[in-house]
Amino acid sequence: MRKTALFIAGIAVGVYLAKQIESNPAAKEALDQAGVKIKTFANALGDGYRQQETAYAKSTRTKK
Repeated sequence: MRKTALFIAGIAVGVYLAKQIESNPAAKEALDQAGVKIKTFANALGDGYRQQETAYAKSTRTKK
């Protein structure tokens, strides 16, 4: 029962915050900027992972 109440409260808070952000242009701009920064970070993380994966694959091929 407690989990259900917390779930419903979370939905209510999310809806409230979404309405507040949509009505405030400054908050919307800040949220958009945060989204861009998160995407940039995620892309950099993915690029680094792929580079390390490639380097590891090359090093295992040369050791055999």
